[in-house]
Order: sequence, then structure tokens, then C-alpha cells
Amino acid sequence: MEEFEKVEKLVQKANVSYEDAKKALEEANGDILDAMIALEKAGKVQGPQQSQFTTGQAQQSIYKDVPAAVEQTNDTKGKSIFKDIGAAIKRGFRYTVDNSLKVVRNGQEIIKLPLWISIIALLCAWELLVIVIIVSLFLDCRYSIVGKDDAAEVNNVMNQASDFAGKVKTSFNESFNNAPTDNTNN
Repeated sequence: MEEFEKVEKLVQKANVSYEDAKKALEEANGDILDAMIALEKAGKVQGPQQSQFTTGQAQQSIYKDVPAAVEQTNDTKGKSIFKDIGAAIKRGFRYTVDNSLKVVRNGQEIIKLPLWISIIALLCAWELLVIVIIVSLFLDCRYSIVGKDDAAEVNNVMNQASDFAGKVKTSFNESFNNAPTDNTNN
């Protein structure tokens, strides 16, 4: 490109006089880009216009409050975990208040305790209560949870334990009754 063509192009692009364009090109050793930059620095040309679109609200930098946003997210996670734990404890407590442990022997109710009392007793004297429960199973006692909530799975397990104890008792009685006796009279 000849020098005149460069000056002409710079005049069109920068909207400056031929004199300013020629002087800027001479200072930039014929480089159009460097000449344009020199004209911008001299204040003879405005830099490129930038457009900005908003939704009508004052737009803030999304990166301005990143640490605060991260801290708020961590606080929310921590609060939601404690909130979930609190809700689970509340549901568990409500379950123990609304339901009872019932002990039945030969179709007759022996005792009916609120479930929360049964749990406290089990926690305080678990060794003794485990022995009592096992012995009572062999005495044909059946345990179940009754009340407002459905405890079918737990009651099913307790029924299986009662049935197993009954089978062991029957097997023991049969083997004891069929044992040979020593009836020798001297």
C-alpha cells in the first residue's frame, strides 16, 4: 500500500485531517495501527465505543462479593445440616411419644409402656432388660409397638423372635421328654 493510500485510510477510519493522519503515519513509521494509537493518545480520535445493556437495575459486578457469597453458602449448608438433624430428632421424639411398647402373654396384655420410657429403661439397665426379654420370650410373651405410627417391620422382627423362642422351647421340651431315663431298682 502506498503512503497516500495509508493516509487516506487513516483519514476515513479516524475521521481526522490529512495533515494529522500524515504526521501520525510518519511518527509510526508507516504502521497504520501505531498511527491510530498515537492519534487516540493525542486525543484526536475517540477509542472504540462499548455498548452496555442492563435489565433496568443498577448492575453490580458479580465478582465483587464472591467471598461473602461463599461464606453465605457455607453458612446455609451448615444451618441446613443442623436443621435436618434437629428435624430428625424431633420426628424420633414424636415417634416415641405417640407409640407404646406392649407385652402380651397368652393373648392377655401384661404391660403397655410409652416407648420413650422403654428406651430410657433399656439405656439405664440394658444388661438386665436383655436377660428379662430373652427369658420372657421363652415364657410365651410377645412384644409389639402399638400406637399412632405404623411399626409393621419392627413388629414383624419381634414376632419372628417370639416364634424362634417358641421353636427352641418346643425342641428342648421334646428332647427332654424323649431322653432315656435310668429306672433301675436294686
